[in-house]
Amino acid sequence: MGKKFIMVGGQKVYLKDGEPEPQVEEEPDKAPAPEELDNLDAKVDEVTEKLAKSIKTKLGLDNLTDLNSKVDKILNDQEKGNSKIAELLKGKDLASKKDTLTKEEKIVGFYHALVTGDLAIVKALSEGTAAAGGYLFPDEFRAEIVRWLAEQNRMRGLVRVVPMKRDIMKVPVLASTVKVYWTAENAAKSTTTARFDEATLTARKVAAIMYASDELIEDSAEIDVVNLIIELFGMAIAEEEDRVITAGNGTTEPTGIISAGTIRTVACTTNLSFDKIIDLIYSVPQKYHSGATFLVHRSNIKELRKLKDGNSRYLWQDAVALGAPPTIDGYPVVENNWIGEDQIFFGNLKLLYWLGDRKQMSVKVSQDTETAFVHDQTAIRVVERIAGNVVLPDAGALLNTIP
Repeated sequence: MGKKFIMVGGQKVYLKDGEPEPQVEEEPDKAPAPEELDNLDAKVDEVTEKLAKSIKTKLGLDNLTDLNSKVDKILNDQEKGNSKIAELLKGKDLASKKDTLTKEEKIVGFYHALVTGDLAIVKALSEGTAAAGGYLFPDEFRAEIVRWLAEQNRMRGLVRVVPMKRDIMKVPVLASTVKVYWTAENAAKSTTTARFDEATLTARKVAAIMYASDELIEDSAEIDVVNLIIELFGMAIAEEEDRVITAGNGTTEPTGIISAGTIRTVACTTNLSFDKIIDLIYSVPQKYHSGATFLVHRSNIKELRKLKDGNSRYLWQDAVALGAPPTIDGYPVVENNWIGEDQIFFGNLKLLYWLGDRKQMSVKVSQDTETAFVHDQTAIRVVERIAGNVVLPDAGALLNTIP
């Protein structure tokens, strides 16, 4: 049998034979040192962080930080007044104080409400709800768009625009001229009559779609915000107006100049020459020459620029001032690619064609189209009601190329 021992302080203490076991007080549990606690906290933090990353990845929350940062930046920019829109609106209440807004504030506010989908503001700034469920443009907005169209050598600025208070308007057209007689004193005077026909202006709906976003305005550092908005809407409307005024079918659209079928024609059976241009000009009575204009497709402009007189001098004259059209034989030339490549128009458009303006330019917004959804944009559909017809066919003529 081996020697007896007891454990004291983690060491064996052997007892002599017959010696009683000493009473040893148990030592209390030793508390962990501070450095051990720090290490334990670090390990817990490490495990927690790994667990949190795993949860974010599994739930697809990795982009939340970037999104929050972007939102914070937008809010901070607006608070600092760095936003162009916020700076122009200066925190004004667009809904309840619309009568105190300037023209610029109304235009920017209406546009901003469209692209952000704030239909309450759109409705407040609108001049009413359009029949088709859209919203009418504020008068100031519409007036600026119409002014822009007229200044761009677009068709609206070349023809006569007449207001319409109803959907159908009858326009008297002079079919035969008044004749003047000389008579002797006290002699019976001859009578003369002028015969009038009628042209009908029927309002049709024309629509154009543009895609817009607030970023377009915010990123335009060197461009005036209001002018940019007007130009965007103006360009969307102008192309479709140009088309229907030039070549509208007359049934679902206004009657176009070249599709009316009432304008005299001049045949051109050979290559385009200056002689044929002279024939075209003089097919129109002299009284309509003042204010007359050429409408020419781009492909024919290329040919017109090559024409020379007998001394090899070009007949085409470039514009003499910024914004003015070029001329040929002294008459302005306007590029119009809705006129046929086999046609050239010459005449006084103000007298020949009337554009009936029903004065209801409305707008609808949607983000449901494929383009709008994919690119995070707003589709803005601009709708207006216009009418158009040839009211004085003698004031113009068409040069037709016969193959």
